Amino acid sequence: MIFGRRLIYLVMLVAVAVPVLLKWSLPPQRLVSAERMYDVIENVRLEPGEVAIVWFDFGPGTMAENEPQAQVLLEHLFRRHIPVVLLSQYQQAEASLQAIPREVAARLEHEMPGQRWEYGEAWVNGGYRPGGSIFIQALVNAPDVSKFLGRDVGGMPISHFPAFAKIGGIERVKLVGHITGLTGVFDTIIQFFQKGGYRPTLVHGCTSITIPEAYIFLDSGQLKGLLEGIAGAAWYSEILKRHFPASDNTKLLVVNTALSSAHVVLIGLIVLGNLVALREWLRRRHG
Repeated sequence: MIFGRRLIYLVMLVAVAVPVLLKWSLPPQRLVSAERMYDVIENVRLEPGEVAIVWFDFGPGTMAENEPQAQVLLEHLFRRHIPVVLLSQYQQAEASLQAIPREVAARLEHEMPGQRWEYGEAWVNGGYRPGGSIFIQALVNAPDVSKFLGRDVGGMPISHFPAFAKIGGIERVKLVGHITGLTGVFDTIIQFFQKGGYRPTLVHGCTSITIPEAYIFLDSGQLKGLLEGIAGAAWYSEILKRHFPASDNTKLLVVNTALSSAHVVLIGLIVLGNLVALREWLRRRHG
């Protein structure tokens, strides 16, 4: 029995390791919800001072799925030169708020020498904000978002940066993005990030286990686009690749292929286990 478990672990290890080591990838599955998200962001039009707000509500436990989603979302916003205010309701997301936008900016600058995505111009990090729904309600009712948020994680007033100096009221937030692996957090955005006749254009990325919950909001129209687990991020990266051929999505496609390979092996092991059980049942029945 111990040998059997060890063999299963070894087979799964090989299934995951082979695509990663060989950098082998398959085309990702087409996902319409990710295409809708791309179209929404592509059609955003900003007046001076208008911004997007993106929430990173995930930590190390769901980073495998949420980090690629955050990367492709920011990549598209940066390519469109849409200023982004990064926030989080989850304390463990602080490291991602710092690292992910810098990584995306560095990759774009490598792809397009001469262009720059600087902190304070392309994005500003508002950091972790406790309070959940209370904070969000206060934010949407603030007469000036930049003044309400106060300072960034480095202690600099957000109004110091010209791109974020005069956001004004929440109606000046043209797009809200939310990436999370937590349950119940997205509901807070849906319920409270609105004011009077203002409803934000809302896009979302979630882990595979919470996809059914997200479909409710997608079907109702409250959610305009969705990244479904790492598969959604992989397909979104493929869309970006088609529009921007120099975009490098090799790593993400390899990871998505490794995950798919593991799923295929897992299904095969389940089928094999049931066949063995059926054989034993037939042997006992017929003596």
